[in-house]
Amino acid sequence: MPVVSGSSGRGVATSLAPLIGMQYIELESRRFPDGEGYVRVPSDAIDAIRSEPVVLVSNTYPDSGIVNTVLLLEAIADVRRGDLSNIKGEEPQSMEDVGRGVYLAIPYYGYSRQDKRFSKGEAVSARVIAEILGRGCDGIAILDLHEPAVLEGMDVPIEFVSSMPEIAELLQSE
Repeated sequence: MPVVSGSSGRGVATSLAPLIGMQYIELESRRFPDGEGYVRVPSDAIDAIRSEPVVLVSNTYPDSGIVNTVLLLEAIADVRRGDLSNIKGEEPQSMEDVGRGVYLAIPYYGYSRQDKRFSKGEAVSARVIAEILGRGCDGIAILDLHEPAVLEGMDVPIEFVSSMPEIAELLQSE
């Protein structure tokens, strides 16, 4: 199972992959001169992304992190669906759809503070962002979410992970 990331999840992804015995693959992620995001699955990573389930490590902060995560999920989904067509005049390439198998790991979940409606008319941002991200993956793992109850009943499985045991162990050993 490859562990992949764009720029926002690189640090965690490069540390996570060897811990779980998986290959790390960096996806291309950059900005156009006007600040818009650009992502791409490198050609040499296509077979790995198609061959088995994938874990994308990506943060949702700042706002550009949300956009980057959505674009990365879509690029991975296109590759897994076999949609490798392009507009460069090259022969369109179509491959068999290998199906689902994209899992999102979020080390820092932006918008988690707005986990309930405090005043009329407010959006519950934590839920809205998770619903958008959930459309592009088969499961989400979130580290230290402010209030896990806000994501109950999502269409994709959500796993809440806490770093507190490791922090406590480290502090006790000092």
